[in-house]
Amino acid sequence: MEQTDPALEEARRAGIDLDLLDSNLALTVEQRWKQHDAALGLALKLEAAGRIRDARLQSIASASS
Repeated sequence: MEQTDPALEEARRAGIDLDLLDSNLALTVEQRWKQHDAALGLALKLEAAGRIRDARLQSIASASS
């Protein structure tokens, strides 16, 4: 029977996706940077869309007052 590290078992029980960590660590630094840049780009687009939505809602609220 294979013994597993108690810290790893505790991490699994806490909901940490160790397979995802392993797959990310298998990537090159350049591949991880590309993923990071893509995620950052999406986050910035979502943030900008939220600001546009908020501005529209603000103008609608101001117009109906």
